Amino acid sequence: MAKESTVSDHIKVGTSFLELNKELVTKLVSAGSAACIAEAITLPMDCTKIKLQVEGGSIASVMRQIAQADGVKGFFRGLVPGLHRQLGFCTIRLGLYDSTKQFYINNTPLNDGLPLRFAAGISTAVAAVCCAQPTEVVKIRMQAAKSGTVRYAGTMSAYYQIAVSEGSKGLWSGLGPNIMRLSICNIGEVVTYDSVKQAMLKRKLMEDAFPLHFFAAICAGFVTTTLTSPVDVVKTRYINSAPGTYSNVLKCALALAKEGGPRIFYKGCVPSFFRITGWNLIMFMSYEQLRKVMMKQMASS
Repeated sequence: MAKESTVSDHIKVGTSFLELNKELVTKLVSAGSAACIAEAITLPMDCTKIKLQVEGGSIASVMRQIAQADGVKGFFRGLVPGLHRQLGFCTIRLGLYDSTKQFYINNTPLNDGLPLRFAAGISTAVAAVCCAQPTEVVKIRMQAAKSGTVRYAGTMSAYYQIAVSEGSKGLWSGLGPNIMRLSICNIGEVVTYDSVKQAMLKRKLMEDAFPLHFFAAICAGFVTTTLTSPVDVVKTRYINSAPGTYSNVLKCALALAKEGGPRIFYKGCVPSFFRITGWNLIMFMSYEQLRKVMMKQMASS
């Protein structure tokens, strides 16, 4: 005879559901907030990298050009859409990563290891780009504007002008290469960080504390820079080009290869490495601390 459910059973189910939601909300808020902190601190290197990819030159000459033309604010071009981008991208790709792993464990043959982490990383990356690509387009176009010029009156003006002049195709331009890039980026960042952290904990080589977070973030930064630089160069050129310049992403990549050979795909990789590694350090350490603080606050409430 089947056991009848009792009021206490319903309370237990409701409590576990609430606890699950608390954990998910904690991860989403921590991921988005940590990414915004990292974005604001590392944006000057990102602006330098974008200028190098679009206009060429050396790191020193590009930084000097930005400083002379726009002053300090020139290094923070695209800050608002950059924060929009991180709230859209990182909240999804990092905040939903563990939940997506659990979904695959429950519904597929995947149990553990790299295949599971790759599946979760790529899935959350695709979801993030499909939702937040307009923020990427606006950020890059504002950063890539020639020094001393203002391409758009403001962030909201940029969204509006692109929507009116180019429609949804303009707002979601570069969707394909950015899905590819962010999938690779998520493998480099989130999957590498998760894999290194779990490997160290499993072998009891390090404790779940600041030194481990620091080491895993450095590993994530190196792997990400190596994997994403070629895709990043193509994406930046494709998104920032006038409509109709390249019929597709492949032709853009071929044109770049013809223009500068294999080395062109690593143009701006030095500032990119410092920016990505610095971003990973700040973001992951902020994420771990914010998550711990929020979990304690929610546990006591």
